[in-house]
Amino acid sequence: MVRQRTGDKDRQIVDAAISLFLAKGVRSTTIQDISKKAGVAVGTVYLYHKDKAAIVRRVAFAFAERHESFVEEVLSTRRKPQRKLLDYMLGFYDMWQPFSENSIGALELAEAVIKYAPETLEIAKDRFLSAIESILFEAKDTGLAIEKPSADAQWIALSTTAFFPLAGTPSEHPFRKSLGRNELEGLLKWILKRLEG
Repeated sequence: MVRQRTGDKDRQIVDAAISLFLAKGVRSTTIQDISKKAGVAVGTVYLYHKDKAAIVRRVAFAFAERHESFVEEVLSTRRKPQRKLLDYMLGFYDMWQPFSENSIGALELAEAVIKYAPETLEIAKDRFLSAIESILFEAKDTGLAIEKPSADAQWIALSTTAFFPLAGTPSEHPFRKSLGRNELEGLLKWILKRLEG
């Protein structure tokens, strides 16, 4: 019987799995590897997760939970909406970065997530868009030149999608080999100037 996932042991298992999946790949990572890195017995891993596929699902949902927690943290600050947008987008970039690399580990993890937890990709996309929209509604209330926060959120999300690729997608772009954090920050500052009128 699989135990309800709570507390530090589950977090240790998930963190160990993420680290190993990204470093070695899903196929090369064993339950024994995860238990050793997490500092728990193999049996403990099986108490929380019935198999490696279940661990992949948990890793995918753990990312969604961390993303949700980060969104709430950014939205609850007393910063100006412009700063919230920068904080959110750059923070999400930092959070997403390990999953976008075209290493064998990241590629295998992306394949496994698509196979075992495909709904989490839609969850991430929807929450990304709704976080931007929430910030823009707040910005409109403070007097920024935003007429349609929902439509503006969609074009901001669309214009920044190249910065958040899933592993296995092309990383080369016409203007430079890769788009990094500095380029994202520059684009966001340009967008904010447009929104400030």
